[in-house]
Amino acid sequence: MTRHFQIFLLTAILSSVPVSLYAQNANNNGQNQMGGYNSYGQNYQTGAYPQYIYPEQMGAAGQNNPAVMGQSMPGQPVMIQPIMLQPMIQPQPEIIDINTDTYTLGPSDVLDILVSRHPEVSGNYLVNAEGAIQYEFVGDIVVKGLNKADIKELLVHKLSEYLISPDVTVKISGYNSKVVFIIGEVGSPGKLIMKGDTITVHEALVQAGLLLSSAKATKATIVTPSENGKTVRRPVNLAKLLYKGDMRQNLIMHPGDTLYVPATFLTKTMRVISPVAAPISTAAGTNGNVRGFGTP
Repeated sequence: MTRHFQIFLLTAILSSVPVSLYAQNANNNGQNQMGGYNSYGQNYQTGAYPQYIYPEQMGAAGQNNPAVMGQSMPGQPVMIQPIMLQPMIQPQPEIIDINTDTYTLGPSDVLDILVSRHPEVSGNYLVNAEGAIQYEFVGDIVVKGLNKADIKELLVHKLSEYLISPDVTVKISGYNSKVVFIIGEVGSPGKLIMKGDTITVHEALVQAGLLLSSAKATKATIVTPSENGKTVRRPVNLAKLLYKGDMRQNLIMHPGDTLYVPATFLTKTMRVISPVAAPISTAAGTNGNVRGFGTP
């Protein structure tokens, strides 16, 4: 075989490779357009573009793959399967259903009652000391210990004797019957009005303005009164609750309970010394107005 024939044969082989590739790519483009892809390989539905990779970048697996090596030579990119854009599925937050209708009425609470198309039996009603409201046409209705759903059912039953299918809406516009007490080293000590039958220590502290720097947070106490004189005292570590997130210390408080937050020993000492030292400090600040004995 002569040298000229070898050069001719090599040139023919090299020139035939791009032609076959172009023919194959044209055929693929036509099929892609029929199947939802344009000439650039973009999917009409998802908008995804194909990815290209060189055979030598695929390592031994790509170089030994006849499907890849038959389509391209080293240094020429090969189109691989287009990546379809999939929407990210965000986890849905857990919905916690908090029932706010469990508050039971007591003396001094205020009810807002609305009866559709009947303003004569609608209005605000104060729960008296006997736990009842004075309602038109019906008289006194005892609502002590009932929640909104119970009161609505009771009113519908009472009004059905005078009205046809009464539409009743009950709201609590004044919470006054249930309180707890926070005393000691907090921002706003005093009485806290509850909007439920119970309240947690954490919620009570937040409403009371949290702890002062003078509070001994590890020695707080919940005092529950008793009619027989035997009070129940429950220790609570507010430092673990507030600063370490120990929810075991987040005790439940009931109406009438008292949360006592004591002061530190240093704070108590300074409060004892301050009244005694105040006159001395005032006298020392007179700059010579106070004279010693024998001074002319």
